[in-house]
Amino acid sequence: MKKYTTLVIALLVLWGCKKEEPANYVILSGNISNTKGGELKITSLNGFSKTINVMDTGTFNDTLYIPEDGLYNLHYEQGRMAPYLVKGATIHFDADAKKFYETLKFSGDNTELNNYYAYKANKDYNFMMNRAASYNVEESTFEAKIKDLQIDLENKLKAVKDIPEDIQAKELRAINYGRLAKKKGYERMYGYLSKNREFKASSNFNKEITDLSLDNGEDYMYSSDYQSIVESGIRSRAYEFYQKDSLPYPEAQAKALSEIKNEIIKNAELYKNISMGLSMSKDKDKDLQEFLKASTNQSHIASVKEIFESLKLLDSGQPSPKFVDYENYAGGKTSLDDLKGKYVYIDVWATWCGPCKYEIPFLKTVEEKYHGKNIQFVSISTDKQKDKDKWKKMIEDEELGGIQLITDNDFNTKFISDYKIMGIPQFILLDPEGKIVKANAPRPSDEKLIELFNDLGV
Repeated sequence: MKKYTTLVIALLVLWGCKKEEPANYVILSGNISNTKGGELKITSLNGFSKTINVMDTGTFNDTLYIPEDGLYNLHYEQGRMAPYLVKGATIHFDADAKKFYETLKFSGDNTELNNYYAYKANKDYNFMMNRAASYNVEESTFEAKIKDLQIDLENKLKAVKDIPEDIQAKELRAINYGRLAKKKGYERMYGYLSKNREFKASSNFNKEITDLSLDNGEDYMYSSDYQSIVESGIRSRAYEFYQKDSLPYPEAQAKALSEIKNEIIKNAELYKNISMGLSMSKDKDKDLQEFLKASTNQSHIASVKEIFESLKLLDSGQPSPKFVDYENYAGGKTSLDDLKGKYVYIDVWATWCGPCKYEIPFLKTVEEKYHGKNIQFVSISTDKQKDKDKWKKMIEDEELGGIQLITDNDFNTKFISDYKIMGIPQFILLDPEGKIVKANAPRPSDEKLIELFNDLGV
């Protein structure tokens, strides 16, 4: 009995001394008022992606298994910001969906730091929303404005207690990148707002931007403003190849990406391009293989392979994802099942989308050509419910034909997410049984659309 008791005590001591494994997750919860629910998306350039369902009461609670500590992009409806997530942390936020930036408040771990990031997001949002006051001013006044904003953010950051030194150093650089990103946009914005399209800033105005190194992988992963400056440089280089070498733009872009020396930046740009564009690709297998040859980031590779496999559900012959009870401009509600019996050509668009509006006259011509034939033309607007009157007015003003529908929750609707739609317009062609012919069909302005209709005998 004595030996048994001794053994039990020894085991209890060992158990008590056992070192607990550190948590590899973040508990994230929140309460969003003035919403009917939706999707909260958390992403990062390290390949992490998680969608959290927000209940119609506005509440949510979820566990995020993050690969590393850092800034993670948070996106809900029109609100976007990047809180600092640390393994083992419990983080909560409250916000009003209608006034996201000015009401966003964090509690829990890293409260002061995350409320600083919320403060910064609100400042940047107000700067962009008040574009005329921010940009339609003389060069010297503009420089003073963005310098004052930089000083304000630096002071706010320095007041945060117990901030990790490396985060403070990165954030100070990020604040400066924010000033430079605004400066980079000044010439274009001032020219637009002042209606002086020939406007050019003074010779020294952009010098600190042109002299900026675009090879800092650490800052690229931390600062969204530095990312935007780097991306702009890559686009400019790609456009040079497109113009001077007469390369198709995808090839020009690939050539520009091949010039990037920093592996972190190169991998991240490759990942962004394919994760955004794979669903719209004309040759997914080819694009995947090219990505696999170019990328060295195993997390990105795994994520893209998952995207590739998920897109197989959108292959030709697969049953189409469905929409249910979308409001019909002509009255009542319409579901995809109501349209079976004919081919269905779907235009996913919005009134604010320039490329969508460009396709309107071509779409009207195609509709007229195939009027009374074995095909129905359906336009699905992703406009917000509050902009429904704009949608109706454009239908009237442009005399749009076909079946005109609007989603129940703009982009945040199952049909859009099921089709992996990342940009609009997107055109979808279904057969009379409701199966996919092409998830990314030719646009009305593309002659290949009529060739496709002829091949199908529409």
